[in-house]
Amino acid sequence: MKDKNSFFIRGFTQSAIITFFSRISGFIRDVFIAAFLGAGINSDIFLIAFKLPNLFRRITAEGALTSSLLPIYSSLLKQKGKIFAIKFLKIILKRISILLFFLMIFFQIIMPFLVHILAPGFKDNNLVMEQITILTRVTIIFMPLVSIVALLGVTTNVSGRFWVLASTPIILNFVLILSCLFINDFWDIQSLPLALATVFGGLLQLIFILTVIKQQKILKLPKTKDNNLSAVDKNQIKIYLKKTWDKFLPAAFGGGITQINLLVDTILASLLGFGSVSYLYFADRIAQLPLGIIGIALGTSLLTSLSKASAMNDQKQFSSELIISIKIGLFFSIPAMFVFINFSELFISTLLERGEFSLIDTKKTAQALVAYSIGIPAFILLKSCQAAFLSEGNTKTPMHIGFVLLLLNTVLSFTLMHYLFHTGIALATSLSSWVGCIIYISILVRNRKITKFKNDALNLFNVIMYAIKLILISILMILILKSVSYFFMFYDINQFLLLLILVLAGLVMYFLTTYILRYIPQDLLKTTHLKLKKDD
Repeated sequence: MKDKNSFFIRGFTQSAIITFFSRISGFIRDVFIAAFLGAGINSDIFLIAFKLPNLFRRITAEGALTSSLLPIYSSLLKQKGKIFAIKFLKIILKRISILLFFLMIFFQIIMPFLVHILAPGFKDNNLVMEQITILTRVTIIFMPLVSIVALLGVTTNVSGRFWVLASTPIILNFVLILSCLFINDFWDIQSLPLALATVFGGLLQLIFILTVIKQQKILKLPKTKDNNLSAVDKNQIKIYLKKTWDKFLPAAFGGGITQINLLVDTILASLLGFGSVSYLYFADRIAQLPLGIIGIALGTSLLTSLSKASAMNDQKQFSSELIISIKIGLFFSIPAMFVFINFSELFISTLLERGEFSLIDTKKTAQALVAYSIGIPAFILLKSCQAAFLSEGNTKTPMHIGFVLLLLNTVLSFTLMHYLFHTGIALATSLSSWVGCIIYISILVRNRKITKFKNDALNLFNVIMYAIKLILISILMILILKSVSYFFMFYDINQFLLLLILVLAGLVMYFLTTYILRYIPQDLLKTTHLKLKKDD
């Protein structure tokens, strides 16, 4: 069991490390955007224009394309061989590229209508609507580029090179950071350099992944006498193509529900006036640090690993990796939730409050961060739970759950925004995500993918007790960090230094305590230990 789990853990570790640097670069990007544009009309214009292509980026690179294609591609490699699988992938890559190109053209034509959907709160301001339309027409070019990158990333993930696809956002972030230096009054639309950089970054991502695939010979067909497919094989490819298409739309909705809910947040926030879109964006970006590093790494590696287990019909391995994934997600997300809830204003003021980003912006963004933080464990658990269904080719269940969560999120947002304004919108997203977790886990228990009670550690009761232990440790950690923070109030200490001290103290305290009490997921420790021994 340990050796079988090592592929998943190695994939998770590899993805988490690269995604960590990706999120750090993304955060630096957001610091630059906040400093040069602030949290007002100028930032709102770009963030709305960036929302549609970014939604496609998250759904394709982190959701629908990979989740619908990866299990089929992985299965074909094992059952039909490399030649058949690569031929299948090249055909679907060609067809999706053509489809995305025409979809982009269609979006260009109906863009004014789309913008009215994305930003209904600004419809009375013709100048703002015109600027959003112009920028979105530029940024939408990023959509087909990033989708093709996601498709190619399936091949690198299945080959065990998780770092390749995980590295591509770093390229985009670096280009956007450089583009901030060109933001000035020369441009009629101040954020135009960011929109142009988005497209350029997408091109560089595509060049990068194509270069790696060529160098690593991932899609190179083996040299045989006959690489041509028979008539039977061609017919079978058509069947698998149809199977992939049939699963794509349900996977797009089910796997991307969190991102669709965030899009709903943006649409509703525009009704609250200038600034609300930016408050939610910057709060989400801070909350995305643990969500991105752990959630995406878990979802990507687990989907690949569970697809392999499903292809071999190894149910014991399937359940084992699913439970391990849930425990790893809880281990990292619970302390992150407590830290962000209790130190939200310190995080925002230290990291974003400079240039055009004011004290009022800090307070309002911090309120949204607290609301989003409540849902951090749920956001991460959803990634693991969805992978359990998608890896077996079941895209309809996530789609049905997605419809329920979208409706719930919309109703809660409309209700709470009347009392808590933009904070209510963020809170609705967190609450609906927790409901989603309960639904997913209930179905997994009913389908016996997770057992309620069992003698070993791989059961729901054990996971619940594990979460309670982590909550108690996190509360103790927060009490100590609050004491440390109170102590430094009597000294004239730099805010950044204070945040650094608290973060380091919290990390040391949490990891040391969980290590002594043996609460760190043991498979994570065992695989790391084995890897170190091999390196020696």
